[in-house]
Amino acid sequence: MRFWWQLVMSYQEVSMDELSRNVGTPKLDVIEALISAIRSSHADIDAWITTTQQVFPVIQDRGFSAAQDNES
Repeated sequence: MRFWWQLVMSYQEVSMDELSRNVGTPKLDVIEALISAIRSSHADIDAWITTTQQVFPVIQDRGFSAAQDNES
């Protein structure tokens, strides 16, 4: 299943060099922490999510929310 998913996805991988050229240091540090958490455990991923949401709050798309409300 995982192999099939990888074949059908139309994304392009990004190298760390490309990231370092296009992402600021604070966000690059967070990305590296995510990679480390993924390599460690589910608990580390959960901790990463909690910490990251405090530093970089989730952006709420009010336009999307309004469109969803209009459909109800």
